[in-house]
Amino acid sequence: MPETAWPAPPEGLCTLPPTLETEVAILGAGIHGSALARELTLRGVSCALIDKGEVGGGTSQWSSQLLHGGIRYMLTGDLAQMREGLVERATWARIAPRRCRWEAFWMPHRFWAEGLAHRFGIGLYDHWGADRPDWPPHLTLGRVPQGVFAADPRGAGSPFRGATAYADLTTWDRELTRDLAASSQALRLDFHEPEAFGDVGGELKTLRLRDRRDGTLRTLAARRWVVALGPWTDGAMGQWFGETRKRLRLSSGIHLWFDAVPGCERPWAIRRPKGRILFVIPRDGQLQVGTTEREVADGWVPIAATEREELLEALDANLPAIPWRRLPVRAEELGVRPLVAAGGQTARLSREAVLERHARFANLTLVLGGKLTTARALMDRLATDLTGLHCPASTTEPLSLWDGQPPQIR
Repeated sequence: MPETAWPAPPEGLCTLPPTLETEVAILGAGIHGSALARELTLRGVSCALIDKGEVGGGTSQWSSQLLHGGIRYMLTGDLAQMREGLVERATWARIAPRRCRWEAFWMPHRFWAEGLAHRFGIGLYDHWGADRPDWPPHLTLGRVPQGVFAADPRGAGSPFRGATAYADLTTWDRELTRDLAASSQALRLDFHEPEAFGDVGGELKTLRLRDRRDGTLRTLAARRWVVALGPWTDGAMGQWFGETRKRLRLSSGIHLWFDAVPGCERPWAIRRPKGRILFVIPRDGQLQVGTTEREVADGWVPIAATEREELLEALDANLPAIPWRRLPVRAEELGVRPLVAAGGQTARLSREAVLERHARFANLTLVLGGKLTTARALMDRLATDLTGLHCPASTTEPLSLWDGQPPQIR
């Protein structure tokens, strides 16, 4: 991975001593690593949070920014993942109310029968997801009145004849990740480059780290180790241990940010072929659209011109009244999702997560796959496995704010 892919370290020096010790060392300060640090702290177990960059500075800042049950899972029949997501959606609303916002998403339909299917399926989605803490009373669900739908400029000249509204939760993904880290007492080793592990008797014992600020070397000792590097897992395992096995296949998705379009008040979720969803979401004074999908080889890749064009073509075809190609693009994001199959194989892409105990090092666990919405639940399970301690407070204890301030409006 090119050095330029990572942010430059901040000015100033790290004051940590050259030799450190902790119970659990976590490599990767994204949503999973930060969530695990909180879970261990809630259980009274010491940990270190290590990252080459900053907390929440990689894939965790380029998600769809949704904490959702997965309306697409209703379409593909993966009801178990959907219902798990709906439970976790409610948990996030409780523990991170300052980083979450309820929305009534519109799913438009092209003809009467599709609209009837939407109302039935979305009715089940909202029934199973009826636990919605602090739901705003002004948001309405179900069939969107025709006059209300007609007032939205996205419907003009489109193939859509109406819409059904369903509930989901939007978030600020980077801030949420940082709040998880702030809710832990983890020894924070951000901007530290792992260089070499020391192992004895089939277990990892130490890790030599280079501080990217000034080149200082530090040695960390730990009893248990967790790799939560998302799409960079395979590359890191190859670099550190010479492994060639590919545990992941990577799928990228892009988001484009436009100026707000007057009259676009509610987020839209448009069904596309192969179960994909095209989101058009007004938020923070802009209009966010995405996402396309393509398989990529690395965790840090540029947006391909064909990818951008495919997204614009989808917007032109579905929402022709808005001059998308004449609107200035204010920002672009590309996030890479690490995907595995249900058994840890890579024969097919899946959003399911796998916790893999390493075959060579008995005290090393790899977090493979997963998604933003269910990260807390997955790390709750891993922390219980690592410590033997259950922690009901994980679903109720409010998160601390990273900077003590409300979410940044961008």
